[in-house]
Amino acid sequence: MRLQLFQSFGFGALALGFIVGCEGGQTGDLSGQNGGGGPSVGETFGGCDEHQEELKGLDTETEAGTAQALLAYAEGTFDAPIAWKTAGKGQSWSVGPEQGEGKLHVKVTGGTKAYRLTYTEPKSANGLETNGISFCPAPSVGVAAHVDVTTDGGALAESFDTVLRSNLAGVATLSVPLDFSKLGGSLEATSSNPNAKLVQPRLEAMLTASGTSGSIAAMEQTESGEVAGASRALIAVWPGSAACADAQDGVGLEVALDDQVLGTSGTETLASVALAAPVDVTWMDDSKTKLSVVIESTGNGCFSLNDDVSIPSDRGPGASYPVRVTVKSEDGRVDGQYAGHAVVRGVGNQRRVEVEAEVEVDMAHSADCGFSNVSAPADTESLIVSFRTYKSQGSASGSVDLFATASPPCGADAQPTPTPGQGASAPGCDGSSETRLENASWDL
Repeated sequence: MRLQLFQSFGFGALALGFIVGCEGGQTGDLSGQNGGGGPSVGETFGGCDEHQEELKGLDTETEAGTAQALLAYAEGTFDAPIAWKTAGKGQSWSVGPEQGEGKLHVKVTGGTKAYRLTYTEPKSANGLETNGISFCPAPSVGVAAHVDVTTDGGALAESFDTVLRSNLAGVATLSVPLDFSKLGGSLEATSSNPNAKLVQPRLEAMLTASGTSGSIAAMEQTESGEVAGASRALIAVWPGSAACADAQDGVGLEVALDDQVLGTSGTETLASVALAAPVDVTWMDDSKTKLSVVIESTGNGCFSLNDDVSIPSDRGPGASYPVRVTVKSEDGRVDGQYAGHAVVRGVGNQRRVEVEAEVEVDMAHSADCGFSNVSAPADTESLIVSFRTYKSQGSASGSVDLFATASPPCGADAQPTPTPGQGASAPGCDGSSETRLENASWDL
């Protein structure tokens, strides 16, 4: 099935509870004990309070569309491969009885109640506003639904009522807490560390006309005397496509270059950041040349939600495509190829595309960096080439940089480690120093 996403509706951040640990009221309960109903004031999504306004019917228009349109793609049965994960380094949890690859089934049946959902920053304990530190989701449309989640291996056999949410046409999300002691299936969590346990387990899923992706995750909480720690425990993901290995938790839907995502295809996305002709650039020694850039696809892309980030403009849905970037200057100073990704977010006049590529080589293979006649400090251990280009609302910019890296000296007299272009920022022995050897940038 070809992917057809977000071709007619405006773009907004989908920070809809996809951050584990932001607990508030619950919209569903995989224990099967929940009686359903709508969302309640006081639920937190991305740290913001959710407010409901019940609509007159499923066909009532909101700024996020209608519940009827949401159910047109979110109601039905979704099948996907599920990958059961193992504990990360330093963790002690394990789950069973299923392991490795399995099969997941999600059945969604729409209800009759619909809601307009809005979000506001929570007030502090003394009743004052929190001064804009939370980045709240855009207004959303919600619809009551009954959901069945099962796996062929019997780990999940759950039935619950929840609310599906959407603030972008073509994508609905659900987020429900798990209670391992009340599941209908046989999923169990154990730990080899008596002082550790899994807390705040949650199932989160995205529903589209082309399928579902999602994850089951928790926090592993460890206590040792007065010392306590917590780390994210990724229990399962689906569908686990290799194209989405670099997405948040590996969760996302694989997309081909000709699939329509965020109002355009991957082919059109790459064409939008291509340079039609060589651009004029100036090197650090003030010599001028022309630079040509070619960006080529190297495989299928990944559509995913990216909500667990601190930069508001990076939150929400996006598509990422693996690319190979070829950079060549007329003066022969650079002629190299670098692997990277092209990422598109937003639709219409809000759409922006970023391409990033980077390569690091040791000094024994300095010729592989693509720069000729490199003059680096004597203590240089490796060279890093960093390529960036950005296009939004008709404007475009880009740069290519070459850095030399070296380990900083250790000891009481160690000098702070410089950050490229920003001066000293970190003490010696805490990382590598980076010295910019070359730079060329452009604005169009």
